[in-house]
Amino acid sequence: MAITINGTGSITGLTAGGLPDGSVTAADLADGAVTSGALPAGSILQVVQASKTDTTSTASVDSFVDLGLSASITPTSTSNKILVMVSIGRAVSNSTGFRMAPFRILRGSTAIGVGDAEGVRLQSNFIIFDTNDANYGGAGAYQYLDSPSTTSSTTYKIQWTGQAGETWYLHRSTGNTNSTDTIHSRAASHITLMEVAG
Repeated sequence: MAITINGTGSITGLTAGGLPDGSVTAADLADGAVTSGALPAGSILQVVQASKTDTTSTASVDSFVDLGLSASITPTSTSNKILVMVSIGRAVSNSTGFRMAPFRILRGSTAIGVGDAEGVRLQSNFIIFDTNDANYGGAGAYQYLDSPSTTSSTTYKIQWTGQAGETWYLHRSTGNTNSTDTIHSRAASHITLMEVAG
């Protein structure tokens, strides 16, 4: 079939793939012309990040409480997944010796990606250890690929807890001394959500 350009500016007789590579650029496409459904599985469709840079503390004993770090994302398809990436800049116990602070991720009110349930044991995603001076502490990073199966706005948040007789501090030393000494430096924590095409 002959290719015809008529007076209205439309083209007839052109089959799919009939244009040479490079003929259509990204700038030629209308906004929204390429939908997420047209992208291959594994494509990153959107990214959301939230940060916590201030300090906080908890004296919670064997019971999770909110860290104050959360982010929300609205998936574009129920078949898509959400990659949750968490980095905790610093967590310090006021007690010396071998101490630990479990952390977990919640989707809404549901803990996700945690260890198996057994008895009354706490289920967490990762644990930060403090094994030396009460001013040192540790940092942690964790990621989990979640399948929320929804197109509604979904909130992910971080919780933490400690052990009896101690207080855990976030982003600061226990002494919190105004000093250039590195043990009193401040840190930050982040949560990043990526929607991954299913």
